[in-house]
This record gives sequence, structure tokens and C-alpha cells, in this order.
Amino acid sequence: MSEMRQILELWKRAQAAGDAVCLATVVGIEGSAYRRPGARMVLTSAGLRAGTVSGGCLEGEIAKKAWWLTEQGASVQRYSSFFDDELAAGGEMPYGLGCGGTVVVLLERGEAARETLEALRRSVEDRTASVVVMDLGARTAGTVLILEELGTGGYQRKGGADARAEALAAEALRGRSSRTVESEGAEFYVEYLAPPPALFVFGAGDDAQPLVEFATGLDWHVTVADGRSQLARSDRFPEAARVMGMREALEAVCAADAAVVMTHSYEQDGEALRGLLPLGMRYLGVLGPSRRTERLVTEIAGEIGLMVEECLAQLHSPVGLDLGGHSPAAIALSIAAELQAVLAGRGAKKLSVAKLIHV
Repeated sequence: MSEMRQILELWKRAQAAGDAVCLATVVGIEGSAYRRPGARMVLTSAGLRAGTVSGGCLEGEIAKKAWWLTEQGASVQRYSSFFDDELAAGGEMPYGLGCGGTVVVLLERGEAARETLEALRRSVEDRTASVVVMDLGARTAGTVLILEELGTGGYQRKGGADARAEALAAEALRGRSSRTVESEGAEFYVEYLAPPPALFVFGAGDDAQPLVEFATGLDWHVTVADGRSQLARSDRFPEAARVMGMREALEAVCAADAAVVMTHSYEQDGEALRGLLPLGMRYLGVLGPSRRTERLVTEIAGEIGLMVEECLAQLHSPVGLDLGGHSPAAIALSIAAELQAVLAGRGAKKLSVAKLIHV
């Protein structure tokens, strides 16, 4: 289960049990850090927790003090990840991780935590986009507004009617991005909660199972499709959001989605590509040798009104990164890695070359 689903699952259990919840959200970093703004951890009054806000060094400290730090309301705390014998410029207590940076965390409970967690749930389960606006001021800290995108193109506001916050949220929804903003002497973290990427896996063979596991672990919304009813079964893909037939899936997929064609059936691969290539998808990968894919495309290009070259330019074929290994799990890992890189707009460089820490 992905981290976000673990957080939501614990929150639902706490609600059912009547336990109080405290939500910790990374709202800023200075220097290097393992987690980025938007990382979360949920704590319950029963002593349980889910999620992480660091590489493991801050969670215990936050869990120990979060409840009394939020007795009077939301609180913004700064935690240094310098070595124990160093001191950050702002004088924060170091916690020995050695990243050489500072993590800024918003702690809140009550209605603000509940509304934020509900927005996260709707993002993951209902694929609804929203923006959370958090005030980072020492005396005014806390979530001030949640603006949810409606299917009609409008917005639904949760929280106060602060015109400044609403303008920031609307801008973030239009730009589909998060950022820290200074406005009229105040500082806000404006977080865009994007619906998880939708991945359609065309093919329900045994080698599709580890790919679905990787994808759901990354919080993607996964649909498995196959024309063979003995393979397209929910019990074979319990992590998938949906398991359906080939034609049904081709009616549901859209250009903004990602798809991997891996039926191991020449006929079914052709059927899938006939429906997918005209969409101009965000990502379209095909399992198998390039020669096989080129033959398929050559046969169907004329039928769908595209040039062969146009079709081939859309495809990631053979699908995946060259990571080595030929087992189903290794192949699934290579596909998931390429998908992650493409969807994130990255070139899949080694971090030692990119000189980044999980940015």
C-alpha cells in the first residue's frame, strides 16, 4: 500500500474509533532534505502514525511533541537536519540526519486536519483536484482555505472567505502547481493536490501483476484491461482500481492518461493501438521487440488515418528503461521507472549526475 493510502487508511480507522488526529505537513525546506513540501504524517491519539516527513530522524520527535504544540491551535515548527555537532543558521535544534538543511513543518488538528485529509482522500479516490492554502505565520498558522475543482469547471470553497487566499488558490488550480508565496507581509504555502496519474495496463498476464503493484505503490490510478475474461479478474489484480474488458477500457481512456500495451497477443495489441494511437497520449508504451511493434503499426496506421512515422514517434517501444534483468519484476520495474520519469518530466539521470536529492 502506498504511503498516501496508509495515511488515509489510518485516518479512517481513527474516525471510526473516535480518536483525535494530528496532521504534520512539510511546508518548506531550506537546503537539502529527504522529503519535499507536501510530505505528510498523520498521528492519532491512540499512539499510531502513518507517513513520513523526513528520512526517519524527525518522526519520533514530532510524534512526541505534536499534541502539546497544537494545544492552542496550529503550529509551524522548524527542524534542522544538520549533523549533531553543527547548528543551522536559524538556531534550530539539529537532529543528526546530516542533509545540511532545515525542514519546516505545519502541525494542526481538529477541523483543519479533517478538511485537508478529506481533500487528500478525494484526490486519491475520486481523482478530484484541489488546492490547500496554509498560512505559515507564527501567530496565524494553519490551513485557511481549501479550493476544490468541480467537474463543471467551477470551484467549491472550504474555509474562510479570504480574498487573498482565494486568489492564490485559483491561480494554483489554473497553473496546477504548488509554491510558497509572500503576500502583504504574510507567507503562505499554496499546495496543489493533483489527482493521481491514470495508468491503463492493456494485458492481464502474470507479468502485468508486478507492474500494477509498482504503479499502485506510486499512488497511480490503475485500470487493467484484457479481452480474455479468465485473465481480467479482480482477484488477480486486487490493487487495481478497475479491471475490465478491452473495449470498455478503450472507451474510458483519454489523451491525458498513460497506457502500456502488453497483452502478448498480436491481435489484442493491434486492437489496443487502434484505439490509443489517435488520442496522442501522455505516455504510450508497447512491450515486445521494436520489429514486432513496427509491423503492427504499419498494418494499422492507414486504418486510423495516421502516418507510420507519426505513430512510431508516439511510442515508447520497447517499453521501459535499460535497468538490466529479465524477470517479470525487473521488467515491471523498468516500465514503472520510465513512466515515472516521463510523467515527472525528468530525464532519468543518476542522482549523482543530476546532483539532486529526490527533488
